[in-house]
Amino acid sequence: MGHYELLTGLLINLLVILIVILLLNFHFLSKGKIHKLDNKSIHTYFISAFLMIISMGLSVQIEDGFIYDLRFIPFLLGGVYGGNSVLLLLAATMIAFRAPMLGMGLVVTIVMAILCTMLVYFMRPKLNRKPWRSRVYWFTALSFVYSIFTFGIPSLIFNFENMLSFLIYSTVLTTSTFFVFYLYELIRTVYHLQMEAIKYEKMQVVSHLAASMSHEVRNPLTTVKGFLQLINEDPSNFRANSELSKVAVSEIDRATEVINQYLNFARPHPELEVEVEIRDEIQRSKEIITPLAIKKGIHVDVDIPHFHCIKGDPNKLQQVLINIMKNGLEAMEKGGTLQVTSYIEEKKVKVVVTDSGIGMTKEQLVRLGEPYFSLKGKHGTGLGMMTVFQIVQGMKGSIHVQSKPNKGTSVILTFPIYQEGTSLTAVAR
Repeated sequence: MGHYELLTGLLINLLVILIVILLLNFHFLSKGKIHKLDNKSIHTYFISAFLMIISMGLSVQIEDGFIYDLRFIPFLLGGVYGGNSVLLLLAATMIAFRAPMLGMGLVVTIVMAILCTMLVYFMRPKLNRKPWRSRVYWFTALSFVYSIFTFGIPSLIFNFENMLSFLIYSTVLTTSTFFVFYLYELIRTVYHLQMEAIKYEKMQVVSHLAASMSHEVRNPLTTVKGFLQLINEDPSNFRANSELSKVAVSEIDRATEVINQYLNFARPHPELEVEVEIRDEIQRSKEIITPLAIKKGIHVDVDIPHFHCIKGDPNKLQQVLINIMKNGLEAMEKGGTLQVTSYIEEKKVKVVVTDSGIGMTKEQLVRLGEPYFSLKGKHGTGLGMMTVFQIVQGMKGSIHVQSKPNKGTSVILTFPIYQEGTSLTAVAR
């Protein structure tokens, strides 16, 4: 057996192990799942056993009865992160798949499987408390010791000593163990850091929401408190008190609306799933928004050439449409036309609301929907579009916004067409 063949076989074995580990990690990360091998022992066992079997299939024979590969790496990887049950199963699996090949190498395999199982069993609890780099070094050292007991000592006992072959095997096994464990620990660390970053980002959103809500609710309450104090100072002035009462009531209504917007964000998903006629909901939304449009000198033009339906909550859809249309009206300070159209494309219903208002920059488009971002200055909370995005996503739809400064904005809503036979549910949440 040539040294070149031994080196080539071991490197191919290493390549397969690395590819499988990377593919599995990318798969779980793309699914947004927490990738910890010790979470599901059955998965850990099957993955490690599969890699062991592949390694044995790529093994290189040195002498009769002695074959060498990198099966120890998946055995160690699964045993360390899978728990005691996986460790025992992998040891039994390694012996069972080596048994049909017979030879004195089988005895070495059995002895080393038992010894390594006991060693990992006692080492793992202590190493888990150490930094991950320290664990990698310990596992690498264990792999080097394994190469001595499985190749160096048997080669002396059974007279097939070949120092160069031993150095090749020991070097490849030891460095491969280091690379595999380093890669795996690095992926786990990066993932945990990503989870911490996401958690921190969520906390930031919550803090912004709390600050925004505190600010928006405190202002009208402060106004109401001041007006009540004025009324209490001069209760006989009915005319002035009547005006103050009207303003106080309007401020309370504004505070209530802010709270309702926050509640809509907290419960963004449709409460009902029924057949919703797009044409009817757009017409109703137009009727509600028309008085405001007339007041601003804006014409609302609706063009719906189809009668298709979607699945969702009609009240929530109406809330989305009114919010978007109201934003369009407020963006057209000099009047104009608000166009609402709907059409079918690739078995999806598209609703387009277009205004000829002030438009938005690319930076503003990126931030659209953030809970604390508003283009209305002190008159907006940023909750309206945030709620719109949440409701549309809850109805399995999507939003795409196109806008340029001083050239208007188009908001494109896309929903799946309701097909006959699709189950509809009415759920109180």
